[in-house]
Amino acid sequence: MPDSQEELIREFADRGTLWLLESPENLHGLIRIVAAEIADRLDFSRAERINRSFVPDNLQKQEADLLYRVPFRHGAGEALVYVLLEHQSRPDRTMGLRLLSYMVQLWETQRRALQDAKTPVSQWRLHPVVPIVFYTGKRRWISPLSLAALIEAPAPLSDFVPQHRVLFLNLHETTPNVLANAGTAIGAVLRVMQAAEEPREVLASVLAEAVAYLETLPEAAQAEWRRAMHYLLLLIRNKREPEERTELYDVVVEAAERRHKEEVQEMARTDAQVLVAQGRREGRREGRLEGRLEGRLEGRLEGRRQTLLELLELKFGPLSEESVGRVNSLSEAQLSEITRRVLTASTLAELGL
Repeated sequence: MPDSQEELIREFADRGTLWLLESPENLHGLIRIVAAEIADRLDFSRAERINRSFVPDNLQKQEADLLYRVPFRHGAGEALVYVLLEHQSRPDRTMGLRLLSYMVQLWETQRRALQDAKTPVSQWRLHPVVPIVFYTGKRRWISPLSLAALIEAPAPLSDFVPQHRVLFLNLHETTPNVLANAGTAIGAVLRVMQAAEEPREVLASVLAEAVAYLETLPEAAQAEWRRAMHYLLLLIRNKREPEERTELYDVVVEAAERRHKEEVQEMARTDAQVLVAQGRREGRREGRLEGRLEGRLEGRLEGRRQTLLELLELKFGPLSEESVGRVNSLSEAQLSEITRRVLTASTLAELGL
């Protein structure tokens, strides 16, 4: 394991997936897997993230959510796409009711906005809400997602039970072929997520296949490629034991095309363990205990700063010299805190950078 548990991203399964889906292209790919007919009617190139969560405080260690406003591909209007990331071990039988309550809150928000804008009631038009449950837990999900499953009503009263469709993706019960053949970057990454805890040989094979697919993405999809590659390297770091990581990093690098090898090697090189090991070697060459300790500490801190800079640039774009300087001056405790928050922050200002 790393010298400090703080070097790993806490709740990586949750935060990492949330970070992946902050890319509208990845969200589009996710919906294509479960409902291609809906994905094709929405224009994700104009999607807008809404910074709001409905997850209660007592459930935030078990799930996370994100919300997008997505225009229709043809004609006026837009839909609200609400994704609930669920990785708790016990599937929730009340999910249909909870989702309906979140949907009603969204419509209430729109109603208040229309009232505040003094829009005549005759012109009110609420947006459809597309709810998606993305379940990454390993326990079988057999609970219905409909509200009707919770309501006991004889047939003559069934028309009085609210009905709404819920899109559902169960990661570990989706066949690998469905993900591998989805024709999207997110499909390739989800296939690796399925195999994250498989034997090393299995994961290595899946990683090689995923990277080979990512290398076929067009030049216009390079941001998507870069996000996927960063995620795969972070997954190796957070889900596999230290003695396996170098070999798995090598699998990723070797599968990358020549034009990308240097960039992927640099991504992998930011792993703190590499720099810690380098510090140890330098310390041994000095032949002094002080040299070893100093090398380890310097290597670890430099590696963590580089990792944070990579994540910040990927999420917020090129950083100013001032922001880079602030990162390079962070203490070990500050690095740990900001690295934990970077995946869910909306702006550099939220991180004090």
